[in-house]
Amino acid sequence: MRILLVEDDDMIAEAVTLALRDHAYAVDRIANGLAVSGTLQDSDYQAVLLDLGLPGRDGLEVLRRLRL
Repeated sequence: MRILLVEDDDMIAEAVTLALRDHAYAVDRIANGLAVSGTLQDSDYQAVLLDLGLPGRDGLEVLRRLRL
């Protein structure tokens, strides 16, 4: 399973990434809300873990744009 982690805090992102990889998940990370839409359009992810308080575009706005 391939997961996109959208998290701007390095410590949180590292901990979540390590935990997921320990369970054999492939994890990619983005730290800025502006880059999420393009990444999701160009890649095949089975899940997205999305921080709501992101720089550039907050997580709620990311979700609104994905729903359109």
